[in-house]
Amino acid sequence: MIRLLIASPVALALVVLASLYMAYGQVDPCRALAVERARRAEGALGPAAGVERWTRAETSQLSSGQCAGDLLDSWGERLSHHWKA
Repeated sequence: MIRLLIASPVALALVVLASLYMAYGQVDPCRALAVERARRAEGALGPAAGVERWTRAETSQLSSGQCAGDLLDSWGERLSHHWKA
């Protein structure tokens, strides 16, 4: 029982980190947010060279907690848009 209580949060953290790495090639939430913003901008504008560089400059000013929150907000927007369509 104790092992399960200890192993569950560790397993959840590993799943979250593995998912971030698989989706963005990063585990840092600010870099993942930069990749997310660049992909969304490229989707709207077509392939735009150097977009990720600019989004990384924007996210470098944010804290890790703020980046994580913005990343979750971005995912929420995508899901709500997906369910409306």
